[in-house]
Amino acid sequence: MANQDSSSSSEEKYETTYQEGFPQEASSALSTFMQHVLSDSVDRKLVDEDGNLIFSDGNRSVEESSVIYYQFTEEQLKDYYKPLLQTEELNVSLNPLKQSNSLEELRTPLENYEQYSLPSIAMKENNQLEIKTTENQRIIDLNNEMKQYGITGTTEFIMNIEAVNEDNFVIVLADAAKGSRLRELYYLFIKRDLSDFTITQLKYEETQEIINSNVLKPFYDIIPEEGDYKSLFNNISILDVAANKITEIKDNDLLSEDGKFVYLNGAAEELSDGEQRIQTIENYAKGNDIYEEQFNIDFDRISEKMDFETNKISIAKTNYFNEDYIVLHLLYRGKTIGEGGGTNVIVDLQNKKNPTAYLVDLGIE
Repeated sequence: MANQDSSSSSEEKYETTYQEGFPQEASSALSTFMQHVLSDSVDRKLVDEDGNLIFSDGNRSVEESSVIYYQFTEEQLKDYYKPLLQTEELNVSLNPLKQSNSLEELRTPLENYEQYSLPSIAMKENNQLEIKTTENQRIIDLNNEMKQYGITGTTEFIMNIEAVNEDNFVIVLADAAKGSRLRELYYLFIKRDLSDFTITQLKYEETQEIINSNVLKPFYDIIPEEGDYKSLFNNISILDVAANKITEIKDNDLLSEDGKFVYLNGAAEELSDGEQRIQTIENYAKGNDIYEEQFNIDFDRISEKMDFETNKISIAKTNYFNEDYIVLHLLYRGKTIGEGGGTNVIVDLQNKKNPTAYLVDLGIE
């Protein structure tokens, strides 16, 4: 489809191939990225079983008082984005895919959620949280259970499910009056049989105290892990299970969507080119120099390939980061004023020794 070019760091294994246009073949990493694109920021993938993918349809207001699920298969997803693989355009906006009627056809409402052991969750009047599973049912009086946080009958919550597994699930409660800032989120960890639960916040300075209290230990198996290390749902804390110690992720570093990797300087407001490094959460917490991925990004080379007016960067940031896939947004300055060109960069790391950077404007800023 497009011209290819390569640049490399001092070591050959860091070589990056630049290719104009969208990837031409489906892959697991691309499909995971498209799941991210086609779902809302508060949707969560809860089941990935035998090619069936089940998500929660995230709530954004207090009026949305119950958890709703939708589903599609991996093959349906590939068919949905297949036209993108066949285009040679360098401007491939993903917005139409998110807004079309076809998306509603792809996202089939899940009626038989009991088949997948998913809970029925509804917020009733006066903050009475009603939960039903195949094993039990229970009403949790949030006013009583959360009175230490100043919660009363006048408090209104935006309620979403965060994760689920065979033994536990996690519900996130956001105080609607205070927004969804980190300090105003409450995490309800609960056993699937509803026999035990705990409600906590995961604030920067208090997370270690919560870990020291051991209240979360019965629910550790639902927290994303890599080896003996776990990334908490606040996206800023890594737990060393053996030492019961928290390591905070630095402001400029970025946790992957699956909670298993950290992109060093990936969250910087002004992303730098040159050598890029990714660590597992274990190696990051240990503070060593062992990297899962190392690759090179050259802003000058990208400008040259795209025939932009200048090679001077105005905006460079990470839009998406997960195992084997990174999506960047680059905007270049004009020669005198205005913009000199912009593009997204899809960095495919599935070939670790020769990653491919696809240069295509996806309309993602």
